[in-house]
Amino acid sequence: MNIEDLEKYFERIHFFGTPELSMETLKRIHQLHPKHIPFENIDPYTGTVPSLKLDDVFRKLVIESRGGYCYEQNLLLSEVLKTLGFNVKLQLGRVVWGRQEDSIAAQTHLLLIVDFDGDQYIVDCGFGTATLTSPILLNKEDQQKTPNGIFKISRRQETYTLWMWKEQWLPVYRFIPEHVELIDLDISNWYLSTHPDSHFKNRLILSKVDENARYTYTDHVLNIRSGDGEKEAVAIENDVQLYEILMNTFGLKENAIEALKSKVRIW
Repeated sequence: MNIEDLEKYFERIHFFGTPELSMETLKRIHQLHPKHIPFENIDPYTGTVPSLKLDDVFRKLVIESRGGYCYEQNLLLSEVLKTLGFNVKLQLGRVVWGRQEDSIAAQTHLLLIVDFDGDQYIVDCGFGTATLTSPILLNKEDQQKTPNGIFKISRRQETYTLWMWKEQWLPVYRFIPEHVELIDLDISNWYLSTHPDSHFKNRLILSKVDENARYTYTDHVLNIRSGDGEKEAVAIENDVQLYEILMNTFGLKENAIEALKSKVRIW
């Protein structure tokens, strides 16, 4: 990634000031990215396999002001952090959100591990409704507070599990740290965007998080969960209302709406 592209990324996430190789910069990027680049699966939902080529990801998420799912979000974030000088490793996780910690799950989620100042951190702007908004220490089992929720990491032998507090501790994903090649992502990306049983192919999912709340749309309902735990569910009853929240809640533009209009019938 060149400096010009880096500047366009910072403009996209509303990062102002001079970025540095520091924990302060990492935290600011981590909070601003999921606020301004929403999680969305419009491409796989409408029958398009998302490209994981960096130029394509950059054009889609930055230039075209679209969102994306974990592979796109965290590949873009990885390149940004590497350009700034951070030591970043790709990592695949097994999603157990909404299930038991030891549930059988394939390695379909991309997260990042960042080495900085002698510590390792999980960095992840691509999990949708439970995405992090701050780096959290990998080898610390105490609960860790972020701008949008309390998380913790547990470890059982070589396996780490990320947990989120929502009236109780809920497992998000688990992983064993190991080297990941880009071809591994290509295989998972193809499966999630083409397999007839993939929820990314069968359900439109949108998510965003800011200083006030987490916003998630699926199954014709916009769920809003504020920082103090207050919850609101708004029924989305037609395509006009859906297109309104695409723009006004999730910050997407007409190109995202056109992608939906041209390929699927939502109601």
